Amino acid sequence: MNELKAVLFGLNDIACGVDSSQVHEIVKFQEISKVPNMPKFIEGMINLRGKVIPIVNLNRRFELGETPINKKTKIIITKIDETFIGFLVNEVSEITKFSSENLEEPSEILRKINNTYIKCVGIIEERIIIILDFAAILSDNELKMVNGSTLNSKLNTEENLVTV
Repeated sequence: MNELKAVLFGLNDIACGVDSSQVHEIVKFQEISKVPNMPKFIEGMINLRGKVIPIVNLNRRFELGETPINKKTKIIITKIDETFIGFLVNEVSEITKFSSENLEEPSEILRKINNTYIKCVGIIEERIIIILDFAAILSDNELKMVNGSTLNSKLNTEENLVTV
C-alpha cells in the first residue's frame, strides 16, 4: 500500500479517517432539516451556500449510538459520483500522512462481515485508525434514495417560492 494523506475524525469511541482526496470540505455543525421516510441514519439536509446536501449520521449508520452535538461536531462534505453528501462526525482531529509501513489491509474477518467501506487500517504509535472509503458507505439504492430526496426537496422549495 502507498503513502496516504488522511483526515482523522472520531465516531463516538472509534478513531477513523478518510483519504483526504475524498474530502471536499469540512464545515461546522449547522441545523439539519429533517426529511420524511428516510432511513434513520439519514439525518436530513442542509443548505450549504445554495446547495442542498443530504447528511448521513455515521454513528447511526454503523450502529454506534447517537452523535452528541457540541462545538466539536463537524460535517465532512464529499462528492460521490455527481452528488455532494455530508457525513456527520463527532469531531475532526487532524490531517496526517501514513507511510506504507503504517498501513495494513483489513483482515479477512473484516472483509467477510461485508465491511467493504473499510479501505485499510492505519497505525499511529499505538493507536489504530480505521480508514473508511466514503464512496462505499452507502449502497447504490441508498445513494439513489438520497439523490431523489434532495432533488424533490429542492424542486418543492422552488415551487413553493413561486406560488407564494
